[in-house]
Amino acid sequence: MMNTIIKNGVMLGAFALVTTGLIGVTFYGTETRIEQQRQQRLLSILNEVVPQSTHDNELYADCTIVSDPMLGSADSQHRVYRGRLDGVPSALVIEATAPDGYSGDIDLVIGVNTELTVLGVRAVEHQETPGLGDKIELAVSNWITSFNGEHFEADNLGKWQVKKDGGEFDQFTGATITPRAVVGAVKASLLYVKANQDKLFSAPSNCAVPTGDAK
Repeated sequence: MMNTIIKNGVMLGAFALVTTGLIGVTFYGTETRIEQQRQQRLLSILNEVVPQSTHDNELYADCTIVSDPMLGSADSQHRVYRGRLDGVPSALVIEATAPDGYSGDIDLVIGVNTELTVLGVRAVEHQETPGLGDKIELAVSNWITSFNGEHFEADNLGKWQVKKDGGEFDQFTGATITPRAVVGAVKASLLYVKANQDKLFSAPSNCAVPTGDAK
């Protein structure tokens, strides 16, 4: 009787150890895949907002972290990726947040060259209303491409608003808050770049995606 109890106890213990191990391996594997997918998505977005022709370095390997309320919150950290052509600064990709979306924060990436011409903008995370505010997604609408090629000048800030507010960017039918928030965040980010461009390019690289993981 006692031997049977001991035997069963050993078997149960072994089963528990094996099960725990399998759960741990599965969790680690899932976390690794999620991180790899996140990095692949990042690389795809970087290539979308900064054309390859504007730089010859790896954007993911040239990155610095900044914190400024103009990028959405003084408490949040934002990555800035730097493009260089023959070693000369050529473009930046700024992570920014529009805190005043209809349903909360809208996370953006904004590509801009050193002459302050917008190369591309993408919405990467948001909770805006499907069928209305989600038109900021390229997969839903090409509205976000209306920033492409727009040149930023500090003495012409009025254009950086939706048309309803006197600016040049369309709002959505039945949804003005979302595009207003995005345009405002892009404008604030460009003001930040204008004031800090030299500092951004000279800052140490401290947030690069590991080369082996980015491939």
